[in-house]
This record gives sequence, C-alpha cells and structure tokens, in this order.
Amino acid sequence: MKIKLFTGMLIFTLFLSNFGIISYADSYTATKIFYQPKMHNQNHNKFLNQHKKTQVEKLIHSYQNNFVSAINSGDFSLVSSDILPGSKICSVQKSTVKSYSERGIKERLISYKINSMSEFDNGDFRVVVNEKLYIQKGNQPLEYKEFENIYRVAKTNKGYKMSQILSVKILDSKTIKSWKD
Repeated sequence: MKIKLFTGMLIFTLFLSNFGIISYADSYTATKIFYQPKMHNQNHNKFLNQHKKTQVEKLIHSYQNNFVSAINSGDFSLVSSDILPGSKICSVQKSTVKSYSERGIKERLISYKINSMSEFDNGDFRVVVNEKLYIQKGNQPLEYKEFENIYRVAKTNKGYKMSQILSVKILDSKTIKSWKD
C-alpha cells in the first residue's frame, strides 16, 4: 500500500511539475506549490527581450542618420531627440556639432552595423556599433574612417535614448580621392 501511494504521489508530482504548477527539489519530495506557466513566461520574456532590442536598434538607426545630418547642417536639434538630455553624450555631441560646423567638417554615413547588444540590470543597454564614414575636413583630402563605438543606451519613461559613449576605436583610416556611391 505504501509503495502504491508513494508511486502515485511521485507520478502526480511529476505531472504537476511538467505543467509548471509545482516545483520540486528532487524526484521524491515536493518543496513548493505555485502556479507558474513555464512556456508562457519563457515566450513572454523572449517577446519582451526582442521588443526591447528592436527599440534599441531603431534608436541606433535614427541616431546614426540624425547625427550625420546634425554635423552637416550645424544643427544639434536634428539629433537631440535621440539623446538623453543632460547626459554625457549630450554635452559631447552638442560641442562636436558646433566645432565641426565652425571648421567646415562634413560627414557621409556609408554604413553601420550593430555587432552586439547586452542589457544591464537596470534596463540600459551596451551596444557595440561599427560605423563607416567619409569625412571631409574643409579643403583637406577626403578621408574614409571606420570606427567601433560602444554606446550606453538608457531606458527612460519616453523609450530608449543615447546616454554615453563608452569607447571609440578607429579600425581603419585612409585618404581617398572621392565620395563613392
């Protein structure tokens, strides 16, 4: 009788654990009873994670294009909606736009690629981006530059915003004869 009861409890425990209703420490002892639909939570978390990453990707796309537009026009407001007000990147990029405008520097974005993205515990993201640009510095020869920039993207109540440049690494730099389409 004890063996049948034990076997029945074990089968019932395994049945409940498969549906996320209970958790057990080992195959013999049920430790907690709770409702947690495992597959639903996993799929929901995957959806949330993918949604966050998509939002960050959209921000990076907007920032890349708007920053070049801001450089070329000397108008920081063109990129300001992508940047967290009062952040480190805000003051740096505001002065960069002003300085480049005063020196007649123009840029053309060739391409960018997000190499990796990881989420911090607070919901911010660390994003590694390769950027390829043509840079014209006044009457100087045209330059091709490739960078690997690491950004911090902040989670705000208005979505994600660029908040910090963590590092800048020049991967390639050379003088070229003309803009290539």
